[in-house]
Amino acid sequence: MTARTPERSLRDWFPTAAAVWDLEPRSRNHVAGQLNLKSCELLHPAVARWHADQLGRLAPATVVEYPLTGPSRDAVAAHFGQDPARVLLTPGSDHAIHLVCEALVAPAGRLVIARPHFDSWTRCAARLGFRLDSVDMPHRAPMAVTSLIERLLSGPPSVLVITQPDSITGQLHTRAELTQAVTAAHRHGSVVVIDTCYLAYADDREATLRGLEAWDNVLRINSFSKSHGLAGARVGAVLAQASVIDYLARWAPDGMLSHVSLALLERALAEPAVFRTARAEVRTARAALARGVQRALPGWSARSTQANFVAFDAEHDDATRVHTALLAGGIRTRLLSGVPGFSGGLRVATPSLSAVRRVTDVLAGLPTPTRS
Repeated sequence: MTARTPERSLRDWFPTAAAVWDLEPRSRNHVAGQLNLKSCELLHPAVARWHADQLGRLAPATVVEYPLTGPSRDAVAAHFGQDPARVLLTPGSDHAIHLVCEALVAPAGRLVIARPHFDSWTRCAARLGFRLDSVDMPHRAPMAVTSLIERLLSGPPSVLVITQPDSITGQLHTRAELTQAVTAAHRHGSVVVIDTCYLAYADDREATLRGLEAWDNVLRINSFSKSHGLAGARVGAVLAQASVIDYLARWAPDGMLSHVSLALLERALAEPAVFRTARAEVRTARAALARGVQRALPGWSARSTQANFVAFDAEHDDATRVHTALLAGGIRTRLLSGVPGFSGGLRVATPSLSAVRRVTDVLAGLPTPTRS
C-alpha cells in the first residue's frame, strides 16, 4: 500500500491573502433543539407558523425559474417610502457589508467604527486590506457619536459606520446625533453607513433617520432577518441616492438572491400585521427579561436597549457562570466578557415571552454564588 503524502497547507505552496489566516474560520453550529438566543433571530411562534403556511403556497416557478428582482425592489422601496432607483437588494446584510467594503471602503483605505462591532467588518478589513480604525466603547457607558466624529476627522476622507441601534448594547442614537455625524462627514468628504438591521424594534424607529436620505454621503444597510423572520432566506437591501446605487449595482448583488427568498420577502411586506404583533411582544419580552435577570441575579444591570435583545453588565466570573448554566439548560447566549465596554456581561435575545420564561426558569434554579 502506497503511503499517503501528508496534506500541505495551501499557503505553503500557493499565493493567498496573508491577513485572512489570522481570522478564525466561522460556521454556524449549535445543538439541535437548543434555543438560540445568541443570533437575535425572530424566533416567534406566530412568525414561524406564518412562514410555514407561505412556504406551502409557493409556486414551482420560485424554484425552477431565475427570479426577476424588480417587483421585490419595488416592494422594499414602498416599505421605506423611497424611489426604487434608491434601492439595491442583496443576499443578506453580510453581503451588503462586503459590497460596501469592496466598493467604497477599500478604495478609501479606512473604516471608522465602534468596537465591538459586527464581525463581517473585521473580516472584510482582513480580506481587502483596508485600515479598521475602531473606537473602543467606554466602560459601562454609551458610545458618544462625537468620539466617532473626532476619529473620522483625524484622518483622510473615509467611511464611518454607525449601527442604529447598536448590535451589541442596543443603544439608539438620536436624530440630532446622526445628523451631526452626517454633516461632519459631508464636510470632510466622507461617507456614513447606517446599519439599521435592528431598527424595527426601536420605539422611534424611522423617526431617528428622517431627513438623512437627502444627503448624498449616506448609505443605509437593512436586513429583513430580524424584522421579518427571514434570517434563513438571506435577504437585505442597501438604500442610498440613485447615483450611489447605480455605482453599487455594477457588482450585481441581486443576481445572487434566490426566487424563494424574494417571494417570501414580498409576501411578508404585504402582510405586516403578523410581524408588527410579534415585534410588539419582543419589546414586552425585552422589558420582562431585564426585570427577571436583575431580580434573579443581584449585581447584574441591564443596558438601555432599543433592539431585540438585552445586554447585561456583570462580574466576569459570574457572567461566565450564568452563560455556562444557560448553555447546559439548552439556551445559547452571547458572552460579552472582555470585549470593550464590558468587564463581564451577557447578551440575550428576546424573541418571545415564552423564550424569556425559559431563561428565567434556568436562572431561578441557580445557586447563589459565594463571595470571598
